[in-house]
Amino acid sequence: MKNLASLALAVLLCNAVLADEVDFSFNSDAVRAFYVYDFRSNDLAADVGLLYNDDEGNVLNVSLYLTGLASDGASPLQAGIGGRTGWVDGDDSGQSGAPLAVGGYLKYNFKQLNRLCIRGDAWYAPEILSFGDLDEYEDFSVRVGYNVLKEADIYLGLRYVRGNFDNDSKAEFDDGANIGFNIRF
Repeated sequence: MKNLASLALAVLLCNAVLADEVDFSFNSDAVRAFYVYDFRSNDLAADVGLLYNDDEGNVLNVSLYLTGLASDGASPLQAGIGGRTGWVDGDDSGQSGAPLAVGGYLKYNFKQLNRLCIRGDAWYAPEILSFGDLDEYEDFSVRVGYNVLKEADIYLGLRYVRGNFDNDSKAEFDDGANIGFNIRF
């Protein structure tokens, strides 16, 4: 499974040249990379991502969501809502499965603070939407970003990603602070 995770991460990073957005974050236990494609003609976006934790396992995900401003006018509040699926592999538990999570994100750009933003993401798949050995999937994050360049942000965040499995085991793929960057093409 480690070879699969390494291959997926390499593909994500190689495809970054063609991406609309690349997001990369890490801490001492986990690393996460995302490639985001924006279907500009109809406010849809899709992403593929990999979260790798040396001890707990891997989460490979694919999302499709509708994006836009969360209110009329020139609102600084952006939102996305949709679905996420993929593969959750809890190394220590010997369990794996696929979630069909629902969720999205909210992002607020502070007008008074020109380059500062806050973003929160939430994805959840209860037992009825979890398949294989997976009983439940949770993926929550919040981050504060600073726009260093017009198309590049750095950020500090908190992330909590967990899978509950059939054999009453849990894998916490990430449960702490992280640092990252986001580049838009």
